[in-house]
Amino acid sequence: MLLMEMGVCEFLYFPTIPTKVTINEYIDLAKAYSTPQSGQFVNGILDNILKDLTRPT
Repeated sequence: MLLMEMGVCEFLYFPTIPTKVTINEYIDLAKAYSTPQSGQFVNGILDNILKDLTRPT
């Protein structure tokens, strides 16, 4: 949960960091500190959050 919160923080407050870089960093962290499947989970969650954040209103 903390990794995903940190990823969202980077999306919102660090616009100079490319979003693909952010997602890849947190996938690697999830794999390193959890199970290999956690990378897929974090990828799906962060990707969907990014889509919601960039969706036109």
